[in-house]
Amino acid sequence: MGKLSFLFLSANTPWVYSLAETLANHHPTHATYFYDWLTYSRVRPSWPNAKSPALLQRSMELLPPGYAGHLELLFRPYLRFKIQRWCDQLQKITGEHPWVIAPYPYLAPWVRKIPKERLIYYNLDDYVLYQPSRQEMILAQEKELVEAANITICLSQFQVEALQKRYPQQAQRIHHYPLGVVDSYINPKPEISPQSMTVGYIGNLIERVDWRLVYQIAQACPEITFVFVGGLDGFAGGISKPDWQMDRETVLSLANVRHIGKVPQAEVAQYYWSFAVNWIPYTASHPFNQAACPTKIMDAIASTRPVLSTDIPECRLYPEWISIFHSPEEAIALLRKQLAIGKTVEADKKRLKQLDFVCQHTWQIRAQTLEKWLLPQL
Repeated sequence: MGKLSFLFLSANTPWVYSLAETLANHHPTHATYFYDWLTYSRVRPSWPNAKSPALLQRSMELLPPGYAGHLELLFRPYLRFKIQRWCDQLQKITGEHPWVIAPYPYLAPWVRKIPKERLIYYNLDDYVLYQPSRQEMILAQEKELVEAANITICLSQFQVEALQKRYPQQAQRIHHYPLGVVDSYINPKPEISPQSMTVGYIGNLIERVDWRLVYQIAQACPEITFVFVGGLDGFAGGISKPDWQMDRETVLSLANVRHIGKVPQAEVAQYYWSFAVNWIPYTASHPFNQAACPTKIMDAIASTRPVLSTDIPECRLYPEWISIFHSPEEAIALLRKQLAIGKTVEADKKRLKQLDFVCQHTWQIRAQTLEKWLLPQL
C-alpha cells in the first residue's frame, strides 16, 4: 500500500476534499483548488481544516476568469506543466506515478499526458445541467475522460447507468462510489430524545425543494413543527418572482414552520440529531435531483432518526433507512407513524442498527474501497 499516492485536481467541493484528506492518512496525497480571481474574491475560500494529515499537501491555484473556458488554450500549457510538476513531486516520494483524480470534464485537456493506468474520472453530477449551452463541449470532454481513465467512479447510481449506456465499451470500468459520512455527523448519543414533533430539512432553500408539496403537508399537520435550516439564496428584488419562490414564501409564513438561516458547518450535525424526523422533500422530476447523490442521505441516516424522502433515485437504494413517499397523503401518514413511535425498545434497536449501518459508510470505508480497486493493478 505504500506505493499508492494521489493527486486531486480541483478538489473544491467538500466531498472531493474529504476523500483526499482521508487517503492522506496513509498515502502521500496532494489536493488542489482551482479558482478564478472573481470567484475567489467573492467566496474567499479556505481549507476545511486548519490541521491536515502529515502526508497531505495543499495548493490553491488562482487564475484569470476564462482559464477553463474561452482562454483555456492559452492556459493549457501552464496547467499541464503544473500538473506534471505535482506528479513528479509525488513520484519522488513513492517511486510510482500517482493516481490523478479528475472530477470535472473541463480538466480533460490538461490530463492528456497522464498515463491511462493512473487516471481516475470522479463524476459528481450531470455536468450538462450546469451549462446547457455548452452541452456539446461538455459531453466531448467527458467522453475523453471516460475513455482515457483507468476507472470512472460516480457519486450516484443514476450516473453510473447513464455513463454505462453512453459508453458501453467502458461499462466494466464505471463504478458506483456514493458519498461517505463525516465522522462528526454520526450521532454519539442516539438514546437522547430529539425535539418532540419536529421534522427537519437542512440545505439551501432553492427550487430543488418541492415547495407546493411541502405546503400541502405542513398545512395538513398543524401539530407538527417543520424546521428549515439553510440560506434562501434567492430573490434579489424586482416586480415578479418565480413560482417556486412564491411557494417558498407561503410555506415559510405558516405558523408551524420555522426558518433558521445558514448555520456554521460545525453545528449542522447537531440540527440533524435534534429533529424527530429528517426529510428530503425534493421535486422528484427535477433533473439535478434525478442525477444527484444528495449529501443529506448519509448525513440524515447518521442522525439515527427516521428519514423520509420523495422518490429520488439515490434514496431508493436505502429502503431500510429511507421511507419513500409519492404523495402528500403518503408523507402525512408516514410522518405521523414515525412521530407516534416515540421511545420504544423496537425503536431503540432500529436506531442502533442504523448506527451500525452508517459506520460502514464513512469516508474511511470509502477510501478502503478505492484502495481495493486500485491495488490489484499495481
